[in-house]
Amino acid sequence: MAIPDVRLVRSGIRRRVRAYRPRGGILMYHRVIDTAVDPWGVCVSPEKFGEQMQVLAESRGAVGIDGFAGGGRAYRTSGRRLAVTFDDGYADNVAVALPILERHEIPATVFVIGNAVGRTREFWWDALDRAVLAPAVLPGELEINLGADRRRFTIGDGSDMRAGDGRWRADIDQPVTDRQRLFFELWNAIVVLDPDEQNQAADELLAWSGQPGSVPPIMIDGDEFAALAGHPLITIGSHTLDHLSLTDLSPQRQRAQIHDGHRRIEELAGRRVTCMSFPFGRFDDSSVGAVRELGVDMACTSVPEAATATDDRHRLPRLQALDIGGDEFARWLRDDHRLLRT
Repeated sequence: MAIPDVRLVRSGIRRRVRAYRPRGGILMYHRVIDTAVDPWGVCVSPEKFGEQMQVLAESRGAVGIDGFAGGGRAYRTSGRRLAVTFDDGYADNVAVALPILERHEIPATVFVIGNAVGRTREFWWDALDRAVLAPAVLPGELEINLGADRRRFTIGDGSDMRAGDGRWRADIDQPVTDRQRLFFELWNAIVVLDPDEQNQAADELLAWSGQPGSVPPIMIDGDEFAALAGHPLITIGSHTLDHLSLTDLSPQRQRAQIHDGHRRIEELAGRRVTCMSFPFGRFDDSSVGAVRELGVDMACTSVPEAATATDDRHRLPRLQALDIGGDEFARWLRDDHRLLRT
């Protein structure tokens, strides 16, 4: 006789209970751009983003992030209220996403990295995508400094681009080619480094793979930040100072990243900022405690669930929006998450 796993039973019960609580959806976006390489599924094409915003507009379900704060008017038994959020502060949020939001009169929140405003170089994760997954051919060996360690990697499959490498999803699929395994190992090694070490690793990777060492700035500058901060549809939130993996830091460094990043965004915005989100969706009791000290109304995670009326307002779940058209987007919300129902 099989004995059921108690954890799985409890998890199933929890999901069923949550499904019937008053709830709403917080959608998470990063970039609105056409791209051939997107290992974490964080890019939505402008065309599909427009279709998704049209779905929200036609449902009359879009609300600001403040609807999920204490007392939250966004929580309904129908799940018809949804908020749009963006993480990091990419320039395409202004150039591409904002006109679409304006066309459909959709409010949105942009969680901005404190040291990203006016940043002229890409972040390490974008450089890693370009260096490892974009080239048609890679050198057969890599030696790289990863913090204090000098590491060597061998690509034994000939390094030719395999079918599917460009659209491989690191958050869903197991790595099956040497290129994918290299990407995964490097990502996990770089994410725990300090910012200067991350930049050094990115520079070495780009030189090794023959990719340009610099690209046009892809993060918002001061003028673009001001345009967002002054826009009636946009709420500005903080996203720490340097977008480090909080759970790999001491409680003291977590607090510094959260508080210093928040102060930086408040200084730029010229007013109090009432919300933040956790980088990489990584958080623990120390990081949540540091957020509570700020006195903000809410903090968003990347836990892929609808938000319910009983959720901790400093651990709100969010659903990462997919690169899908409007009809599929509506079905995904209704069938998978019991949202946007009549």
